[in-house]
Formats: sequence, structure tokens, C-alpha cells
Amino acid sequence: MEAKQVAIYGAGGFAREVAWLAQSSGYHIVCFIDDDQNNQGQIINGIPVMGLVQAREKFPMASVVGGIGSPKTRQVLMEKASEVGFSFVTLIHPRVERSQWIEIDEGTVICAGNILTTNIRIGRHVQINLDCTVGHDVIIGDYTTLAPGVHVSGWVHFGKRVYVGTGAVIINGTKETPLSIGDDAIIGAGACVTKPVPSGETWGGYQQGHYIKNDHSSRFKDWKYPKIKEGKLTEFNWMVQYKENFKLGYKTDIGAFTYINAKYGVVIEDYVEIGSHCSIYSVSTIDDKKGEVVLKKSCKVGSHSVVMPGVTVGENSIVGAFSFVNEDIPDNAIAYGVPAKVITKIK
Repeated sequence: MEAKQVAIYGAGGFAREVAWLAQSSGYHIVCFIDDDQNNQGQIINGIPVMGLVQAREKFPMASVVGGIGSPKTRQVLMEKASEVGFSFVTLIHPRVERSQWIEIDEGTVICAGNILTTNIRIGRHVQINLDCTVGHDVIIGDYTTLAPGVHVSGWVHFGKRVYVGTGAVIINGTKETPLSIGDDAIIGAGACVTKPVPSGETWGGYQQGHYIKNDHSSRFKDWKYPKIKEGKLTEFNWMVQYKENFKLGYKTDIGAFTYINAKYGVVIEDYVEIGSHCSIYSVSTIDDKKGEVVLKKSCKVGSHSVVMPGVTVGENSIVGAFSFVNEDIPDNAIAYGVPAKVITKIK
């Protein structure tokens, strides 16, 4: 039986990744489609590049899938493809884990390494890049993009054309009050989203080469120092041991179930943001390492990250979610990974 023909709209880096995904899923890639005449006629990874009309005439049986990361641009291109008569294909990599209780609309691309749990609705032409997790009762609107390593908790509702940057974490809403991300919103890389984001707005992190600062004045309007008791959860459900060696700055935000061991000192300066389920250690009993941990002003540490003894995270720096930080991070840097490495500098 002949493999189904697929044309990929776009000819850049992500389009090449989509081609690999489609080939891994048993499809035959007939061409890349590019509106730039300067790129037409090229051969990329053994696949020809041609214009939209030419592709439709030469491969009338092919279906199209978007290979463009920008939600707004992808919508324009998919509408053009529909106008000339193309239908669309949904691509899901074989190494995606998902339950049977997921609705996925046409044109969606789900890359390798993703985990999607249960009762999830995914709209048209959505892109979920490598190694994301999507929790229960999430709705993802048409043309939304999740960049690599995004983690979405339960009861989150995305509007249309939302862009979520690499390594961002979105905490859960509830059945009664889902956490909503409005149409055309942008979530910066490494951001930890803790409240609804209105349509067209941007929440923290790193986007298109520039760090996006949160509006501290509005977010922390009613902030007050939390009551900290030794070894007990605060009213915000995070915990400190050796609280006499713990220094907390002004207008900080620490996520639920974060654990802080301050035996040899932990300093969290003003406007620091720490995601949920993080662990900050001033001592390690495994290798007997010890030393003061300093999180400098306005830095951010993504959910589920671990910061080891003696580490300083620099001012305005961002540590992506699920990172293991065992050495200093300089000021104005983006770092993530196991172990965490500086990926770029914030401009």
C-alpha cells in the first residue's frame, strides 16, 4: 500500500523537523511549500521546495501540514492552502504517550516525547513541540504553539494563536475556575504562569531575543511577608528548615510544595520568583557539600528545579523548569538542563 502523500507548508528548521516526524509516522513527503520564490527549486534533505499553486497542481492527492512555529503566520498559510483546495493531515509521533480521552482536530502536530494525560481538547493546526507534558482537562485553542519542554498542569484553557516559549510552566486551575490564557497571548521562555493571562498580553520569560519583565507593581499589589514556621508549610504551601538562616526579600513569589533547606544559609532577594515543587539545598548529605545559596534580585527558577549548595543564581537570570543547578548562573542569563547550562544572555 502506497504511503499517504504530505506537503509541508514552510521550509525552515521546524518544517524539516515536521518532515522527519511525518516520515517516522509512515508518510511520504512530496515537497516543502515556500512562498518565497528565491527558495523555490531548492532541494532540502532530499525534498523539493516549490510554490503553493505548483504543489497543488503536481500533488493533487497530497494533504498539507504546517511547518511554521508562529501561530499568526501559520493561520494565514493554512487558510491559503485551504483556498487552493488542499486538505490537512494530523501528525502524531509514535513516541507520544496519550490516553484515549483526547480530542485532536485537523492539522495538529505533536512531536516526539510528549505526554498527554486525559480529557484534553486540542484545536486545529496546534503545534506541540518536543518533550511537553499536558495535564487533565486542558483545552488548547486553534493555532496555538507549545515550544519544547513546556509543562501545562490541569484545568488550563488556551485561546487561539497562543505562543508558549521553551521551558515555560503553567500551574493548574480548577474545574470551577480554569486558568485561562487569552487569544494571541505570549508566554516567554522559562516563565512560570501563576494566574490568567488576558488576550494579547505577554507573561514573563524570554521571547525573540529580549527578556520580558513582569509587571511587579500590579502582580504584587497586596503582597506581604509570609509567616514562616520551622519545618511547616506556609499559607502558600512551601516550607523552610533552619529558618534562622533564611533571608527572604521583598515581593517574592514561591510556588507550592517548594522545599528550602537553609542550614548553611539561603538568601532570596527582592522580586525573585520560584516555581512549584522546587528544592533549594544549602547542604547535601550525599557528598557532604555545603554552602550558602543566593538567588539574586528578579531571578526566576522554573518549577521542579533543584538548586544545590553554594550556588548563586544571578540577577534577572532565568532557570528553566526541571533543571539541576549545581554551579553559579551569571547575571542576565538563560539556563536550563541537567545539569543546568547557560544557553544565552538576556538582552
